[in-house]
Amino acid sequence: MADALHFHSPQTAQMLLLAQQVRAWERVAPAEYQALQQRQLHTLMRHAHQHSPFWRQRLEAAGWPAGAASPQTVLARLPVLTRADLQAHFADARARWPGLRDGDVATSVTSGSTGEPVRVEKASAMYSPLYAAISWLEAQWHQRDARGKIAVLGTGLTDGTLDTWGDMYAAMGLRGPCVLRNITQHGMDSHLEWLLREQPDYLKCSPFAAAELARLALARGVQLSIRQVISQSERVTPAQRALCRQAFGATIIDRYSCEETGWLALQCPTHEHLHLLGATTLMEIVDAEGRPCPVGVPGRVLVTSLHSFAMPILRYELGDIAEWGAPCGCGMVLPVIARMGGRTRHQVQTTQGPLPMPFLGDELGRIESIRAFRMRQYADGTLQLQLEAPQALTADEHAAVRAVFAANGMADLPLHVEQLECIDWPAGRKREEFERVDRLFTPAIST
Repeated sequence: MADALHFHSPQTAQMLLLAQQVRAWERVAPAEYQALQQRQLHTLMRHAHQHSPFWRQRLEAAGWPAGAASPQTVLARLPVLTRADLQAHFADARARWPGLRDGDVATSVTSGSTGEPVRVEKASAMYSPLYAAISWLEAQWHQRDARGKIAVLGTGLTDGTLDTWGDMYAAMGLRGPCVLRNITQHGMDSHLEWLLREQPDYLKCSPFAAAELARLALARGVQLSIRQVISQSERVTPAQRALCRQAFGATIIDRYSCEETGWLALQCPTHEHLHLLGATTLMEIVDAEGRPCPVGVPGRVLVTSLHSFAMPILRYELGDIAEWGAPCGCGMVLPVIARMGGRTRHQVQTTQGPLPMPFLGDELGRIESIRAFRMRQYADGTLQLQLEAPQALTADEHAAVRAVFAANGMADLPLHVEQLECIDWPAGRKREEFERVDRLFTPAIST
């Protein structure tokens, strides 16, 4: 039976058409996928060369106009774009074409968690509907029903209730309530009581907060059924996934985005890894010398935002570590990001070179008593590991902690373990689980 006709607003119709176009990339042949990306990359480079003084100089130095060289070849010759570049060359990096007005451009500012906040301009007429389209696509991938209730825990929120999940959902006639709560203004016990009263179908918060709520629910023996935990802000660990399944029966749905470019990758509908959004993003994962990393080898993330016309973003180093995965069995050809490894600054310096940090969250998380950790490395190489645990670790658990470090190439580094009832995380959106300290280590408590 045919469906009834639905007439949407022009903005909603544009969003749905864009979502349909992005979705078409999921199952194209690999050769077509590459050709489509190269075509869009060529368009972006031509635009950047024409309208941005900063990019005109960089592209010409890399051999543009390309001639016989492919856009991918020119891209590989470009120097990596850094935060410092965007800060120092903000005006020249913009690509203001004739007819583009100031009111047509929105400026995004990063959180500055590195101490280097940057500004990036975006053409609102392109960016806003594309961002909404991918948000809609992500909800479709994971069969999310926006007629249900969603609870959102986050910083900067005002406690309250909204009639819908947002304008996009309201325009589609999906009017499930959205309850909001500021995570920093209440304790975890209070948040759990709030969730028990609200009984939401979905919970959107950081994976750390979700895991803490799950631990608390299990400890109190209370029942709370949640369909999905929608992750934001931080890398998801296997331990956090296991806790949410045990306490809520919920799957954590991971997403990868950044303020500078928007959506980058979404969790696969049938697996826990991520799929790169190739219709909008070209990603490179490279080693310390800038060489492409093969599948299974972690490296630095460089992104090219294929629709960044107001301020072209080409080979931008996000400061993240990731690794490619093998092709997915779900049927989509979109590249697989098998693992996110945290920030490049979150690397332990060993005698064999820098070591990414993800093993800590993955492996220490399997030790049941450990709720959270923070590690510091001092100028002499000494590691200080702070563990948050409700009770004293046993000798076997201490041995298991040290075994994790030894198995990951750090047996030769001095390790001091400090157990705390609660880690004194600084206020802010993201927790820094690794810190580098430019002084010698002075032990306070060691085991």
